[in-house]
Amino acid sequence: MTTGSAGRTGPAGKMGCGMRVKVESTGGLAGREVTVALYDTEDMPAEQAKQVEDAVSALGEASADGALGEIGADLPAYRVTVLDVPSAAPTVYEVQGDPSERAGSPLTTLLSGP
Repeated sequence: MTTGSAGRTGPAGKMGCGMRVKVESTGGLAGREVTVALYDTEDMPAEQAKQVEDAVSALGEASADGALGEIGADLPAYRVTVLDVPSAAPTVYEVQGDPSERAGSPLTTLLSGP
């Protein structure tokens, strides 16, 4: 069940839960910022919402380990902004490098869609 009202159950079975995720391409030679994916887990089937939530969780773990990619001005780069509803402050992850080189990575999941 996916609803947005407080006191009702969201996709992960939590009360009033929901996660909004925006993935932006920010790197490469042009350096333009382009939104490449948007997710709102409250508007998704529970299985897909869980895949998005799991990918975000894995990004958090990789960030804590300092493993969010290589560095280089000409490499692709992505900014993943997560708003964990009802939290007011977003969490932002900066991911460097080509996601196609890391099959099964959380970024690959978010770019290809659950």
